[in-house]
Amino acid sequence: MKIGPVEGTPEEVNDFFQNNGLNPLDYFEKPEPPLQTRWLIIPAVLFVISFALLAFAGDDYSRTKIVLFLSGFSSSLWLAVSVHIRFKTPWGSGAIIFAGLLIMLVALGVVQPEQLTEYYQNEKSQN
Repeated sequence: MKIGPVEGTPEEVNDFFQNNGLNPLDYFEKPEPPLQTRWLIIPAVLFVISFALLAFAGDDYSRTKIVLFLSGFSSSLWLAVSVHIRFKTPWGSGAIIFAGLLIMLVALGVVQPEQLTEYYQNEKSQN
């Protein structure tokens, strides 16, 4: 076992700390348990349900569609925060938020999938 310049068996390391008047608990932290998988599954299921209900709702823009859109987008935000807590990746959580917004806009009917590919091609050709 090696801790910085101190190397030896666990008993030797413990004795080193005690002989020098140090408390080993001041130097070691118990790692936090990882976020449970259910906190990733619940918002993902809510997102899929909101997407499906929104995609199959009528063409009128009623309050129901707005509520479904907001619940779907907020569940994607919840999923992004959970992914960030569990995996510590800001890029992954940002991609989830962006993808969730685009998917919900397509389900709401504000944006068509063809428009997304055309926009991407135009941006790619300008750069």
